[in-house]
Amino acid sequence: MNFFRSQTMGYYKLIIPRESAWNVMNELAELDCIHFVDYDPTLPMINRPFANYIKRCDDLLVKLSLIEHEMKKYQKRITYCKDVNFLIKNFKQLIKERSKASHTYLDEIENDIDKKHQQLIEQSTNMENLHERRNKLIEHKSVLLKGEALLGQSFFQPANYVAEGFVNLQGKELDDIKILQGSVKFNYLVGVINKEDQIRFKRIIFRITKGNAWMNTMDIESDQIVDTKNDDAKIIKSVFVVVYPGGGGSNVITNKLNKICESFQVAKYTFPENNMVFQEKLRQIETELVETRNLLEMTKNQVEAYLDDFQRIYQNSNCSQIEELKLFLVKEKYLYTQLNYLRVQGSVLYGSIWLPQGADIKVDQALREVQTNYEGLPTGQLQISPPEGTRPPPTFFETNEVTWGFQEIVNTYGMPRYKEINPGLFTVMTFPFLFGVMFADIGHGFCLLLLGIYLCVYNKEIKESDSLMKHALIVRHMLLMMGFWAFYNGWIYNDFMSVPINLFGSCYEPGTVDDPIHKDEQVWVQKDQSCVYPFGIDPVWMCVPNELTFMNSYKMKLAVIIGVIQMSFGIILKGINAIYFKNWIDFIFEFIPQLTFFICSFGWMDFLIIYKWFVNWTGKTDQAPSIITLMINMILAPGKPVDPPLWGDGQSEASTQTALLLIALFCIPIILLPKPLIINSQNKKHHAQSASNLTESMNKDLYQKINEDSEGTQEISEVHTEQSGGGGHHEEFGDIFVHQVIETIEFVLGSISNTASYLRLWALSLAHGQLAEVFFQMCLNGGISSGGFVGAIRLLIGYSIFSMATFGVLMMMDVMECFLHALRLHWVEFQSKFFKADGYAFEKCSYAKVMQDNAVPKEE
Repeated sequence: MNFFRSQTMGYYKLIIPRESAWNVMNELAELDCIHFVDYDPTLPMINRPFANYIKRCDDLLVKLSLIEHEMKKYQKRITYCKDVNFLIKNFKQLIKERSKASHTYLDEIENDIDKKHQQLIEQSTNMENLHERRNKLIEHKSVLLKGEALLGQSFFQPANYVAEGFVNLQGKELDDIKILQGSVKFNYLVGVINKEDQIRFKRIIFRITKGNAWMNTMDIESDQIVDTKNDDAKIIKSVFVVVYPGGGGSNVITNKLNKICESFQVAKYTFPENNMVFQEKLRQIETELVETRNLLEMTKNQVEAYLDDFQRIYQNSNCSQIEELKLFLVKEKYLYTQLNYLRVQGSVLYGSIWLPQGADIKVDQALREVQTNYEGLPTGQLQISPPEGTRPPPTFFETNEVTWGFQEIVNTYGMPRYKEINPGLFTVMTFPFLFGVMFADIGHGFCLLLLGIYLCVYNKEIKESDSLMKHALIVRHMLLMMGFWAFYNGWIYNDFMSVPINLFGSCYEPGTVDDPIHKDEQVWVQKDQSCVYPFGIDPVWMCVPNELTFMNSYKMKLAVIIGVIQMSFGIILKGINAIYFKNWIDFIFEFIPQLTFFICSFGWMDFLIIYKWFVNWTGKTDQAPSIITLMINMILAPGKPVDPPLWGDGQSEASTQTALLLIALFCIPIILLPKPLIINSQNKKHHAQSASNLTESMNKDLYQKINEDSEGTQEISEVHTEQSGGGGHHEEFGDIFVHQVIETIEFVLGSISNTASYLRLWALSLAHGQLAEVFFQMCLNGGISSGGFVGAIRLLIGYSIFSMATFGVLMMMDVMECFLHALRLHWVEFQSKFFKADGYAFEKCSYAKVMQDNAVPKEE
C-alpha cells in the first residue's frame, strides 16, 4: 500500500560523460521518477559548472516577458499550452531531426530571440519618439489657437507693450487694459502645463508677482495628447498665458518665472509676429502632424507584424510561438539546474539519485535509448550503492485527484518520515466527517453537496471556461465529501436550517398536567415506551423548553466520544510504527503505558457516557449521576462509594474507578523513566565499543609509522588525545531525560487539553444552529406568522435578506471556520499522537511538472 507507507526507495550512483550530459538528462527528466541528491547543498548555484546556461535562459525569459507585455498591450491573443506532454514530444522530435548537437538548439533560439527583441525595442523606441513629437506639435498648435482666443486683438502685438500708469492686473481682462505709449512695459509668458498642476502654478505666479500679473488658461482636448509609455492613457494639458509688468525689474521677474516653469517642467512657446507668419506656422504644423501620423501608423504596423509572428501557432505545435519558446527555455533551465546537482570531475559527471522500487528498469532503458537515438554518443551508467551519510530516504506517495487535497493538508503541517504511517490515508475519511459534525445541517449540507456534484460532473467544461469556479476544481472531491457528511449529520441532528423535519412521525404526543399551577404549560407524553425514532433526533425535542439543554448535552458527549476514539486510534498507530521499525523501547515503554493511561482515564469516561445512555431514566431522573461529578470524585475521592451509583450499590463502581486510577498513575513513571535509562546505557556501550575499535585500528597504523618516522610517539599521543575527547556526538543523559520529561508532561496534560479541544465539535455545531435559527426568526418567521398580503410582502423582503445572510455568513464564513477547526483537530490532536513530521519530500525530476506550472498564465 503505497499510500499507507511511502514507497520503497533505492540509492544509486549515476555516471554521465560530459559530451552526452544534455542528452542523458533530457531522457531522464521525462521519466518523472528520479530524485537527484545535491552533492554540496552549501555551494551557491552561481558557482556551479552550468550556472552560465541558467543565466542565459533567465535573460531570454525576461526578454520574452517584455515581448509578451507588448502583445497584451496590442491586444494580441496568446494561445497557452494545455498539453505539455505533447509539447515535450514535439521538442524531442525537433531536436532529433537536426543535424547539429542537441544542446546547440539553445544557441539558435537565443540568436533568434535577441534579434527579434532588438528589432522590437527599436520600433518601440521609434514609436515613443514619434508620439512625443506628435504631442509637441499638438501642443504648439494649441498654443497658437488658444493663445489667439485668450489674447484677442493683442495677440499680434510686440512682446513688449506699455500702459499708462501702473495697473494692478489681477482679476482684469487684457482687453480692458488701455494700450498706450507710456512709461510702463508689459511682457508675456505662454506655454503648456499639466491640468493637475494648474492651480498650484497659478498660486505661485500670484505670490511671485504679488498679484500684478494676469493669467488665463484653456484646456487642450483630452483625446489629442497621449502618454508616450502607454497609448491608451490620455494626458490632459492646458495652455496658459501670463502677462506681467516689466520695466526696471523685468529681468528679475522673468528669471523667477522661468525657474518656476523649469520646476513644473512646462513647455514654453513664442507667438508669431503677424497674421501671415501665424498662418504659415499653422500650415507647417499641420503638415508635420500628417507626416507624423503616417509614420506612427507604419511603425505600429511593423510592430504588430513582429508580434503576429510570436502569436502564430506553427505546425506540430499546440500553442503560440512565444509560449512554445518560453516553455522550451523553462525546460532548458530546469535541465541545467538538475545537471548542477552532479559533481564534475574531468570529462565525467558523478551524481547520486533516489529511485522508487522498480524505477531502475525505466532508467536503464532510458540510458540505452540515448545510445540508440544519438549514435556516436556514450551513454550514462547506473550503479546501485549504499546510502551516504545519515540522512534517510525521501518520502514519496502516489496521489490522485481524490487524495491529493488531503495529502496536501498533511504535508502543510509536515512531511511524514520515510516509511512512517501516512496520516493522509485516514484524513481522507476523518477530515470530511469532522467537518460534517460541525457544519451539520440538512439544507446547508445539501447546498455544499450540490456544489461538489456540480464541480465533479462539469469538471472539463469549467476547466476550459473563464469561470471563477475553476479555482475550486482541485478540491472538488473534498467539497463533495464535506457536503455529504454535513448533509448526513444534519439528519442525525434533525436540523434543516433550524427547522426539524418530522419524517417518521414523532414518538411523543401532547399531554396534560395534573398540577393546577402548571396546567397551562404544554407537555409531551411518549406514545409507547418501546417507541424509538428510527433515525436521528425526534423532532419533538426542538419544541420543548429544555431543547437547548438537551441538544447541548447530546452534542457535547458525542464530541468527547469522537475525540477519544480518534486519539486512541492515533496512539495505536504509534504502536504499529514502533513494531514496523522494530523500536521495542517505544513500543513497550511508550505505546503500551500511553494507551493504558488513556483508556483507563478518558476511555472510562466514554464508557460511562455510553452506559448512561443505555439506562432508561424515565421517572427517576433525580437518580441519574453526573458524569462530570463521577470523574472528579474518581480523582479527589478515590474509594468513596458512588452516590447516586450508575449501577449496583456504588461500591463496585468506586472500586473499579480506584483500580483504573491507580493503573493510570502507575503508567506515568513507566513512560518517564525506563526509556532514557535504557537509551543512556545503550549509548555508553556503543561509545565504548566504538572507542575500542577505533583505538585498535589506529594503533596498528601508528606502530607501523614508528619504524619510518621518529616522531611517531608524538603522533600516538595526539591520536589518544583526540580519542579521549571524542564521542561527544552522543546525547548526554541529562538531555535525554529532559526530553523524556517534556514528552511525558506533553502527553499527560495534552490528553486533558486535547479531549477538551474536541468540544469544538459541539461549539461549532451549536453556533451554526443558533445562527440559522436567528436568521429564520428575524427574517422569515414574522412573514409566515402574519399571513395575508402584508405577510407576503414581509416574507418576500425577509427571504432576500435571509438568503444573503445565509450565503454570506453560513455558506462562506462558517464553512471556512469549520474547515480550519477540522484542520486543527487533525494537526494537533490526532497527528501529534504518532506523527513525527520531520521527513522530506521526494522531488522528482519532471519536465511535465515544471512546464505545467509555467504554462498557466499569471493573473493580472
